[in-house]
Amino acid sequence: MQRQNHEPATRRLLNIPGVAYGLAKVQPAAFPGIRDFRYQIAVGLILLLILGTFQGSTRAAETREFTYCMGFSSTMFADVNENDARAAVKIWGGQIAMEHNIPTDPVPVIFKGMDALLESLLEKQVDTVGITTIEYDQLKRKVKFHPLFVAVNAGGISERYVLLTHQKGPVRTLADLDGCSLTIHTNPRTCLAPLWLDMLLTQQGHPVTKDFTGRINRESKLAKVVLPVFFGRVDACVLTHGGFDTMAELNPQLARQLVILAESPEMVPTIFAFRANYNPVFKEKLIKGLKDLKKSPAGQQVLTIFQSDELVIEPASSLDTALELIATHKQLARKGQQP
Repeated sequence: MQRQNHEPATRRLLNIPGVAYGLAKVQPAAFPGIRDFRYQIAVGLILLLILGTFQGSTRAAETREFTYCMGFSSTMFADVNENDARAAVKIWGGQIAMEHNIPTDPVPVIFKGMDALLESLLEKQVDTVGITTIEYDQLKRKVKFHPLFVAVNAGGISERYVLLTHQKGPVRTLADLDGCSLTIHTNPRTCLAPLWLDMLLTQQGHPVTKDFTGRINRESKLAKVVLPVFFGRVDACVLTHGGFDTMAELNPQLARQLVILAESPEMVPTIFAFRANYNPVFKEKLIKGLKDLKKSPAGQQVLTIFQSDELVIEPASSLDTALELIATHKQLARKGQQP
């Protein structure tokens, strides 16, 4: 029975370039007078060496398969220092490895494009990824994710976007945005805001934002988004409702003089997810470590970098509203609009 089990592997080895050549060198015909059993021993030694090499490679592959590695899309660092984020994650990863005896590569991989991110997931080179919901929509047909973590920010997992204008400014309705200046807050949690504004305009019969408004500015700092509208230098701005609340707390006059012209539904903008086929024995320890980020100084530093209070597991259905917006926005291009 043992021989039968090893024959398929042996036949595969004999098909490898160079192996058959090596065996030919010890054929009895090459050495007149050599006995068959010596030839068999030589063949056996060669095959043992090759099998040992294959087994070593397999063990190395298995080690990598279960070594925990984190990845992030570069879009998650639109408003934070990438080196600071990498350092914070590295410290936390090292702590998890030490406390729970988990084989971890604590240095996160930052992906500059979707092609590299997708390839790494398919090749099992990264095990969890921090991505926007727009990127999740692009990946979910080729990669299965489970579980999904979402960030809690100001007590909630979702964001509402607002279109702000000055009560004494020129913009009183959406139609008034025609040719007006606009500033959009740029960070991971506002990634869906431009899509929402495009849909808002087209639903009322207007072109998409870039074809309707005048100058469009993009700023990562809240003050540079809101204050120009307050002082009349920009006609309108788009940001999260929470961002507006933060600015209004610092300067109550903003709440009195700026007007919310439109507001979006609640949407989840970012996720942190495991690829579903990553199932090491210590996976539950990793999940607990992510849930408990807020309980350690290193974890709190990671959350601070990503402007979050904690990470919680949510069902994929929590992304439905955002995914519906993304799907509808894609239809604009098919109808002749170019977002």
